[in-house]
Amino acid sequence: MKASRLKAALLVCLRGNIIIYNGEELALTQVEIPFDMLHDPEARTNWPLTLSRDGARTPIPWASHERHCGFTDVEPWLPLGEDHPELAVDKQENDPQSSLHHMREMLGLRRSHSALRHGALTRSEANGNLLILERTTRDETILCIFNLGSEAVSHGQSADIGKMILSVNGADVETLPPFGVGIFKK
Repeated sequence: MKASRLKAALLVCLRGNIIIYNGEELALTQVEIPFDMLHDPEARTNWPLTLSRDGARTPIPWASHERHCGFTDVEPWLPLGEDHPELAVDKQENDPQSSLHHMREMLGLRRSHSALRHGALTRSEANGNLLILERTTRDETILCIFNLGSEAVSHGQSADIGKMILSVNGADVETLPPFGVGIFKK
């Protein structure tokens, strides 16, 4: 879950259009689809050497306690994952710490800051597991610091770092925990 939160933050901090693939906002897992249920021609041709795209195209679970999680009343084209009822929209709506709420927060952050929507990428540095991006418009500069690793790191950016506007996975103004993100308005 921590890596998916980092990924969502990275997505909204990079330049370009945001594309959220089927179920990413819910942190749906890849489903193992048995060969006899595969529909993807590439996967059928190359089975078992490749992972089927069908496993990422399973039904969206809307209601955890309904048949097929509320996606349909008939047998769906592909099966739901065993863990998908726990990731259903109805469960995540009631959990402020859920992936769905996190994705909404990330999209809201981007919507609220012109530098994240239209800004130039004025700084891009990678040092080990640390990634630093700076997005700038005439009116705003946003500094985005990512820990892509599984060990805590000090980002060393304390001078003129600005005000923290978002912490992901427990990041603070000096340290990024595993898969931590700090976003600052300068």
